[in-house]
Amino acid sequence: MEHLQHFGLTLDPFSNEPDLRFYFESASHKDAQRRVERGLRQHKGLTLLIGEGGMGKTLLARRILELLEEEVFEATLLVMLPGAADATGILQRFARQLGCEEPAVDRAGLLGQIYELLAIVREDGRHAVLMVDDAQIMTPDVFAELSGLLNLEYEDRRLISMLFVGSPELDKLVQNDPSIMPRVDVRVRLQPLDMDNGTAYMQHRMAAVKGSPEIVPSAAMDALHKFGRGRPRLLNTLADNALFEAYLTGRTSIDPSDVERAAADLGIGPDPGTTYSQLSAAPVPSAPGFSRVPADPIVPKIAPPALDLDEPVADFDLSPDFSAPLAPVTLDLDAGLEAALGDFDQAAAAAMLTPIGEVFEAPAAQAETEFLEFALELPSREQFGEVLELGADIMLESELLEEGDFLVAEVELAPLELGEANQLEDAFVELIEE
Repeated sequence: MEHLQHFGLTLDPFSNEPDLRFYFESASHKDAQRRVERGLRQHKGLTLLIGEGGMGKTLLARRILELLEEEVFEATLLVMLPGAADATGILQRFARQLGCEEPAVDRAGLLGQIYELLAIVREDGRHAVLMVDDAQIMTPDVFAELSGLLNLEYEDRRLISMLFVGSPELDKLVQNDPSIMPRVDVRVRLQPLDMDNGTAYMQHRMAAVKGSPEIVPSAAMDALHKFGRGRPRLLNTLADNALFEAYLTGRTSIDPSDVERAAADLGIGPDPGTTYSQLSAAPVPSAPGFSRVPADPIVPKIAPPALDLDEPVADFDLSPDFSAPLAPVTLDLDAGLEAALGDFDQAAAAAMLTPIGEVFEAPAAQAETEFLEFALELPSREQFGEVLELGADIMLESELLEEGDFLVAEVELAPLELGEANQLEDAFVELIEE
């Protein structure tokens, strides 16, 4: 590459390929490596290596795979691919890694082949290890199928140990399967690089390609740590883009402004965990032949006057003829109704207790009211003549009634026959017509 030759480099020092030549044993990676190896060498069941994206988990897994001696371990590394991680396919890939030329299609036959191959490894005096990178991509079915291999035993000893490498989503996958959680024997979390380890990491990268350490001075290192968040992959990406920015300006070393421009282009802000202040992105130069179109003028918005709804209505002069009441007037519509109902209940109770044949006198109203006079004309005995001939004995009280008195009559009726009922009906019709 032309820009690499400008700095006297023959290889890209900041490539993100999983090349073990660039593996750097930081304090965090060294601690994680020792814990993972302990789990595998002691034939533990399931070991988890958890880390955020770009922390160098894949390179660490390859490093551990390289350190497992072939005469002691039969180690296999499988990388999960999105959309191609079905249970049968994964088991067939594992069977091929163990030496099976024609893996079975059905699950039962496939598990039988894997068991036989693992037993052969045990009889050889070695221990089988299965490493799964990007394990968080696995579906719950694949996760349960692979974890089920931990149940395989030969001569009362576990036939296989597993290392699952993945992002924090892997933790959720384990927690959602109650049968897997008790199988986790070792859990390791990879920590970000601090300032000292980050600087040593970048210097190690430059030394691996025989580059001058002056290409990345301390000021540029400080800016890289500011935006890199201690993640090796992000540090590589920022340094690679900053290297190209320095090449475009003809300089032979990276400047902090190059790192800031690279971070701005990638949409990466400063690490909120640092104490650095926000820096503005470098201006983008205009291409020759093009003029910038002035932006539309910004018209300041005038806020409307605030209306305090809590102020009393009387403060507003709504009409010259009316004024708002100083206090609200409350009308209790139930008070009069309750009193009237109470008087009615007392009168009804007294009427019910009055013996038959006696005149009930209603209590005088408490409030003064105007009486309305009614002229009532009582029917004559001739009009009830036909009724009396049918055997009814009706006692009428025809004397004048006092105000407030009621007319009470006692009637004794005998059962009517069919003919008599018709005659009674005709008599009432004639009475109504008159």
